[in-house]
Amino acid sequence: GGRPTLPPEIEWPRQRQAGTPLHFLAQIDLSRLPPTPLDGASNAPMLPKTGLLFFFADMVEEMLWNENGGPFATTRVILANQAGPERSPPDDMPEILHGFGDQAGGYKTGISVYPQAALEPHVIDTFGDIDPYPGSTDAFSAAAQAAMVASIERAIGPLPVFTGPGAWDAIKAANPREYIQELRFNSGVVRRELHCPLHQMLGVGKSIQGTADEARADGTILLLQIDSDRSVHEHFMFCDMGVAQFWIEPDDLAAGRFDKAWGTTEGG
Repeated sequence: GGRPTLPPEIEWPRQRQAGTPLHFLAQIDLSRLPPTPLDGASNAPMLPKTGLLFFFADMVEEMLWNENGGPFATTRVILANQAGPERSPPDDMPEILHGFGDQAGGYKTGISVYPQAALEPHVIDTFGDIDPYPGSTDAFSAAAQAAMVASIERAIGPLPVFTGPGAWDAIKAANPREYIQELRFNSGVVRRELHCPLHQMLGVGKSIQGTADEARADGTILLLQIDSDRSVHEHFMFCDMGVAQFWIEPDDLAAGRFDKAWGTTEGG
């Protein structure tokens, strides 16, 4: 959110069918990303070491980026060698969750720019084919979830754990950004649920309705995942508390062709 440091010589991207400006979602300073265990490995996806990536999308009411001309009309990724001064959005920037092709309408939010929220990058472990809320018989998902939580805690410290009959009231009072809730069942089973907005680059993304699993099977790379995150703003939400994901093919990433990246959304 906020205002991008998009260099002045780069035109603000627009929805290619309607002509309305796209909303700015995020920028990544590539020089500040930590090295990952995959650095130097053969055939591993590698991001550029310098420059900035800017991510834009049409935050239209329905948020179906495969419509209205398709994802290449509705979403855009731009690579710049260096930052410029902060850019204000164009004067005809539509309201967030506007009606397609209109300045407003749709779901009325009263904002056209999300507030700025800075994030610090860390390396975490991600796994495919796991249930985020595994049952007692899903040993693999439970172990993978525990390993991912352990990697998060190595990066940012212990996560608060809420359990017992008063857990919901305690969570509401503490309003933590990341936490674990322990659910205890009459059978004696204890399930640990991770509640955390997972903003990430590379790795295995959330597969809510199958898109991430299909992309991973095809070898498509998750360039950026932006999770719904009400700590940024009450309307910083994708579909029904889902995710926005930007994808790129391995050859295009290797060639630096970020203009060929595209975005998708999925809700729960």
